[in-house]
Amino acid sequence: MKKIVLSLAVLTATVALQAEDTALLAGGEVSGQVKVMHILSDKTNGWAPETGSGYLGTLKYVTPNLFTEGLKAGAAFYINGDTGLTDWDNTATNKPAQGMFSGSDTIGTGSGGDTATLLGQAYVEYKSSMFDATVGRQILNTPLTKIKWSLMPNFYEAAVGTIKPVKGLSLTALHISAMSYGSRSATDFMLIGENTGTAGVIGKTVQQGGTREQAKFINLGTGAGVAETNGMTAFNVTYKMGKNLKLSVWDYIADDISNTIYADVVYKIPVMKGTKLALSAQYLTQSEEGAQLAGTMDFSMYGAKAKVGNKKWSAYLAYNSSDDSTATRSGFHNAFGADPAYTSSLFSRNAYREDVSAYKIGGHYTIMKGLKIIASHADYGESKTLASGAGLAAQAATNDATETDIIIAYKPTKAWMLKIFNAIRKSEYSDATALGREMNHFRVVASYTF
Repeated sequence: MKKIVLSLAVLTATVALQAEDTALLAGGEVSGQVKVMHILSDKTNGWAPETGSGYLGTLKYVTPNLFTEGLKAGAAFYINGDTGLTDWDNTATNKPAQGMFSGSDTIGTGSGGDTATLLGQAYVEYKSSMFDATVGRQILNTPLTKIKWSLMPNFYEAAVGTIKPVKGLSLTALHISAMSYGSRSATDFMLIGENTGTAGVIGKTVQQGGTREQAKFINLGTGAGVAETNGMTAFNVTYKMGKNLKLSVWDYIADDISNTIYADVVYKIPVMKGTKLALSAQYLTQSEEGAQLAGTMDFSMYGAKAKVGNKKWSAYLAYNSSDDSTATRSGFHNAFGADPAYTSSLFSRNAYREDVSAYKIGGHYTIMKGLKIIASHADYGESKTLASGAGLAAQAATNDATETDIIIAYKPTKAWMLKIFNAIRKSEYSDATALGREMNHFRVVASYTF
């Protein structure tokens, strides 16, 4: 009951602070969100999460122009915790969803959901027609720093600069000095990644049985499972030709860890009024940088996607293929929250494992204004990456990995959103366990944005 009262108080206070005309915040822009998610049911097998009810409160303030046009500062405060409805008393038979929380509690002790607070964003930015720059704590929207999150996001301490010398061309350079892992990092490591280190978290910073290292800024080396490093530097060239062609190439150099190159191209072809066919291709390759992980990395993946549709409806077919590497590490060293693969699903990112051929089909249909259904099905086959943890030691794949997702999204107003989804998943290691690694996951998500 105390947790419920505390949660309601926090959420009420967050919403109350949205008044933009208070003396303290006058002239700036205030925004925020209250988001709650609750698990309805899942399979009882000791692997699928059956209980979990978490919230996130966000309050952000951006100043008006400072000293000159385009120069602003911003800060965003986040609070994440348990609504009080998660069952922490019967974890042996009713497994809680660790990916909803980012508190400092110790995982696997029969308790959890501790409240976490974080000044996730605190930055200075400058924007003009020719040059953009942001320095400080921020959410980075780049291919290898963008990933689905449940409640508390991933944050980065970084400096980013972009110049636009001619129409259609942009050149970006960035440097990341530290990272804060979000609430879903536990899911990325265990449930999605199955301890393979390929799904967005590689180190033991959020491993079950250890103290959480989430909602706090840590050195990138800690997140990568090695000694401290001098961060990660990235360079990007993006070219847009009109509204129909976009080509982008990124090179991410994590000091003494890895060198990762990502490229993609999107070409849109008008089919009829309001409807376009989008053809996309992607390529990801990674090798070690320096001596800390020498001889362990040699990964590449490519993909293709065709999507046709408009605001009313859409349909797509996607494909990813990863190589059969001879390096000691099996799959993508995915340490810093990356998920650009076309075939990723709500709980599956198998395209980053070794020797995978993955297919995905999906689409959406708008039933009425504000109401739509989104559905997809993916088959990942069997990879050559070995699982570990939760009773599996160097376990090879035993069956094809699959996932089917159905989402009903209702947005009655600009501020309110309600989603109900069902994820039906089978792990590629499922047949190696007595109870199976399968999910039939039902969850509801509600949010209010101001």
